Amino acid sequence: MKNLIYQVWAGEMRPGCRYSEKLFREYAQKNGADYRLDISPNIASKFVRKDGMYFEWLNPMLDDSFLEYDKVCVIDLDVYPVENLSANIFDVPIKDFGICTEPFQGKYRESTTIGKNINKKNDERWARAVKSKYGATMPRDADGHLKVYNAGMVMFTKKGMQLAREKFVPFQEYQNYIRSCGLGRFYSVDQNYFHAMMVTHSEYTEMDNGWNNYVHGVRGPLASQDPVHDSRNASTKFVHVQLSSADYFSDEQLYHITNSERSKWKVG
Repeated sequence: MKNLIYQVWAGEMRPGCRYSEKLFREYAQKNGADYRLDISPNIASKFVRKDGMYFEWLNPMLDDSFLEYDKVCVIDLDVYPVENLSANIFDVPIKDFGICTEPFQGKYRESTTIGKNINKKNDERWARAVKSKYGATMPRDADGHLKVYNAGMVMFTKKGMQLAREKFVPFQEYQNYIRSCGLGRFYSVDQNYFHAMMVTHSEYTEMDNGWNNYVHGVRGPLASQDPVHDSRNASTKFVHVQLSSADYFSDEQLYHITNSERSKWKVG
């Protein structure tokens, strides 16, 4: 088996990105995988008129050099493995794709609007639009919320990469359709694109959430309970740090956010 950890960035790398790169280079070497970092590769961007940089992590769908691998694990540069991680992500059985959900998002988006237009109402509008155009019913959690699949860590199998080439609609075609439905940018770019295509066309594996545990700020009513959503637990393996300005945090700060109790985070 030949495996790859792939990270990609547009523009100048920030300190937090360099720390993620360092840790995942070491993780790849430890587990017998190759490592590849692309800086502004402009592969996916060629196929989108606007917001193309958001699609660059989907380069394994486009660049045939990735097809030499049995599995390609795409990981954002704000994700960090926990210290002394022994589990090898490439040992996890995967169908076409492997991805983690964000279990908190349904409850969160029901209570508030994130950014300009990310909320439960628009999630439902998006799901109806996908159903109408592509025929797929988007999956829901036990509470009836639409599942959110996070693009911070996605595993591609060789079969999945080939399937995406054959069946996924072009990025621009999807964007044009979603925008014609009056939905905002968030719903027209990479994460929701992949969510829609993956559910419509593939067999995929919902991986243990420990492979992409989130730490992010909370707004709205739920912030009164806790202004930070920290999903780390005993099964945490990778931590996805989406705190304000985290790309500029020091290695020490990011180490503690990944590995330590919150009293040691040293974040203002």
